[in-house]
Amino acid sequence: MKKLKWGVLGCSGFARRRSIPAMMHSRYSEVVAIASRTAEKAESFRAEFDLARGYGSYEELLDDPEIEAIHIPLPNALHAEWTLRAIEKGKHVLCEKSFSDNVEQTEKVASAVKRTGLQFMEGFVWRMHPQHELARRLIDENKIGAVRLVRAAFSFVLNNRPNIRLDRQLGGGAILDVGCYPLSAARFYFGAEPVQVCMTACIDPQWDVEMGATGILEFSAGAAVIDCSFDLPYRTDLEIVGDRGRIYFPRAWQPPDEATIFVNDEVVTVEHANHYERMFEHFSYSVLNGLPVRFGADDAVNQVRTVSAVLDSIRNKRRVRI
Repeated sequence: MKKLKWGVLGCSGFARRRSIPAMMHSRYSEVVAIASRTAEKAESFRAEFDLARGYGSYEELLDDPEIEAIHIPLPNALHAEWTLRAIEKGKHVLCEKSFSDNVEQTEKVASAVKRTGLQFMEGFVWRMHPQHELARRLIDENKIGAVRLVRAAFSFVLNNRPNIRLDRQLGGGAILDVGCYPLSAARFYFGAEPVQVCMTACIDPQWDVEMGATGILEFSAGAAVIDCSFDLPYRTDLEIVGDRGRIYFPRAWQPPDEATIFVNDEVVTVEHANHYERMFEHFSYSVLNGLPVRFGADDAVNQVRTVSAVLDSIRNKRRVRI
């Protein structure tokens, strides 16, 4: 079986815990190389996962002719730069969320993808879980009627400080780290883009990033009420309300081994699935077979437009049209 040959930029904890193991278990992926800013760290990761090569710079990995696709789990502020560099080297890219808060940068990526014919996807892994595929299908089958309201939350208490999530220069803040999930879910379940946003946030005076945010996204068919925080207890629930019923997810973003959702108050159990493996399998299979990925560069542009409008609303204390 042919497999897509991957390289990973950055030796992050996320890469160690989530993405590299997922790629190694994917039927259509082969992890060939890892790159870090130092040769020592790259060699440590290479040996830990028994990879073929480790590089002491990101550029060296991008110059490797065997590598076909790049996974980027770097800090948010570095995503656009290294995605563009990878595409210019002829590599497909799966970049960890949040891709960016800069619309212009993201549009450049979309233009590069269109020009080169390469594949790009922002790694919102939750969309690959069967519980969301089931919910989307039920909505399409009119089980809850037309969607009118989405209510979504993602919060946890960030005790470990200082933390990269609080570094403004690296793309820190609650919106890019956890708020992006409810924002993407609202877009996904309305099947449309918001027309207006109004958000408020608590800005930490030391770190100058939003520690939590709450607000409304207005859609032509209804509204989404979202909140996110680094200071509230762990909450990852999502509710979709139609004019004839509702679907509720107690654990929308990182479900347990056996996920449970409520469809019009009926309990539905969803089979176990590793959505990280499913994401890399989908991306690799699509590239190998010349198929478009489900969520490509245009989706990333629309997500970043929403994120940018939300941050504008927070910083300038105003309602923002998109």
